[in-house]
Amino acid sequence: MLLVAAFVVVAVGLTFPHLGVAATRIPGNAGDGLLNVWIMRAVQTGLPHGWHALWDAPIFYPSLNTLAFSDGLIPVALVHWPLRTMFGDALAFNIIYLGAWVMSSWCMYRLARRFVTYWGAAVVAALAYTYSSIRLVHYEHFQLVVGGALVPLVLLLLLRCTDRPSPRRGIALGVAFATLTLTASYYGAMMGLFVLVIAAGSVFTVRGEERRRMFVALALAGVVVFVLAAPIGVHYLLLERDPAFRRAFVPAAASHLTDFLASGLGNHVLSRVPVIGHYTQQPSRGVENRLFPGMVATTFAVIGATVVTREVRRHGWGSTRLRELLLTVAAAVVVVALSFGDWFRLARHRVPLPFAWFRHTVPGFSGIRATSRLALGGELAVAIFAAIGIDKIILRHWQRRPRLALIATLGLSAIVLAEAAPSLFFVTVPTTANDGGIDQALRALPAGVVLELPIRSDTSGYAWPFVEAPRQLVAIHDGDARVNGYSGFQPPNFDGRAALLNRFPASDAITEAQHIGVRYVVLRTALVSTDLPADQLQHLNTDGIGRYTLAHAKSIIQNLPPNAVIQTQRLAGGYLIQLDPVAG
Repeated sequence: MLLVAAFVVVAVGLTFPHLGVAATRIPGNAGDGLLNVWIMRAVQTGLPHGWHALWDAPIFYPSLNTLAFSDGLIPVALVHWPLRTMFGDALAFNIIYLGAWVMSSWCMYRLARRFVTYWGAAVVAALAYTYSSIRLVHYEHFQLVVGGALVPLVLLLLLRCTDRPSPRRGIALGVAFATLTLTASYYGAMMGLFVLVIAAGSVFTVRGEERRRMFVALALAGVVVFVLAAPIGVHYLLLERDPAFRRAFVPAAASHLTDFLASGLGNHVLSRVPVIGHYTQQPSRGVENRLFPGMVATTFAVIGATVVTREVRRHGWGSTRLRELLLTVAAAVVVVALSFGDWFRLARHRVPLPFAWFRHTVPGFSGIRATSRLALGGELAVAIFAAIGIDKIILRHWQRRPRLALIATLGLSAIVLAEAAPSLFFVTVPTTANDGGIDQALRALPAGVVLELPIRSDTSGYAWPFVEAPRQLVAIHDGDARVNGYSGFQPPNFDGRAALLNRFPASDAITEAQHIGVRYVVLRTALVSTDLPADQLQHLNTDGIGRYTLAHAKSIIQNLPPNAVIQTQRLAGGYLIQLDPVAG
């Protein structure tokens, strides 16, 4: 319990140091941060109305299966649901967010303890994995925060299942793997490869009754995954049948060798370290390309690899411990190789890589854009070998001097946390008070499809997430479907539709709105969320980008064909227009 309490303190200090705003603000920005809150709320509002209502979430009307445009977060949404009823959206979100960092440390600690004698070595490894660059730079991607906590748990349960297989351990592995896959599909794909490599290698090394038990346990895990994940996974596979929902290879979102020397852009310590600081401070390097494992983790992982190599030379791979380490390294090499994407350039030549085959052949991989996220499997292996290296050093020098061993553990932990040192941003979760009366007015009217103008799409740059995500979150309260939307994908030809609808009140825009069944048009004269950097806020406040000026909105009202409108309401947040569904 003392160790868990320490992990809680570290999680708060590094990832949410301002607990006083936990009831109103969440980590991240007004785009992906609020999108994840919306996803969980969409699950909670959709489930009571049936399975199809769940997946036909109220964005991008009249498109279907829109919940599958991003990770559905269904397991997390079910946890968030009761917490939300007690504490509200933001605090419930933050409880899960902080719990995920603590769970990550604990699961990594238990995994490392499988390979080391001294507990302190496992603690340092747990902190090195949990607060590595590849984890912290994605603090605003809620699904990756939670999924990253489940990654060491899945590996731990897999190793336990192959070590002493039993039906109970197989079921536990299946539940954990299904939960991970349904929370963070990237990490689900990555750990699927871990399971494949380690399970195949383990089965190959055993014989007789033990092999049979292993087959039974792994088969049970597969059945559990199928039962829990197949009804959900089929919705994502349906999307993949449409070429519009298949990701093309994006070299900028793949791993590059120099990425493993770059930490988070806002890192306060590593940005001052030679070489690491050079690559860290490059502003053109995206969030997906900051994969430095950490100085402590890298140094002691090299020592740990040397220790294991010597053990192998002396004893071979006969022991369970060494076999598990070999298979873990093999799986890590596979996923890190895939993280480089479809190809890389060598002396002006394009060298093909295995991911291209996975993208076109293996279900689920065609939706992966940021292949660099698969490098987390390498970070996992580095942390394990770092624990082995620390364990060897401490046991050699301070085995009989526990006080010095504790000091060494605390010192290394402090260095790990100091080199993590992230810069964090938070966004206020908008409520009905931020909506300018739009949702209240819609709740008083018959249900109908809503178009909010100006409408943004993928071609709008950061205006798309920062304008649309806050709108669709507050729209949960009125329950009406929106033509607007923000998610991991957008429907085919949505850019063209958005451009046409932004011509409102031109006759072709009104005709298109009526054609797709729009009943209400909202002319926004104020942004729903203003938690943005000054330059971005100024851009979104520009007339026609994130809102209209009052004069522009009045001009639109004045130019509406009289026979196309039933009524118009002036509200604090804009104008609400009720269209005649047939007249044009």
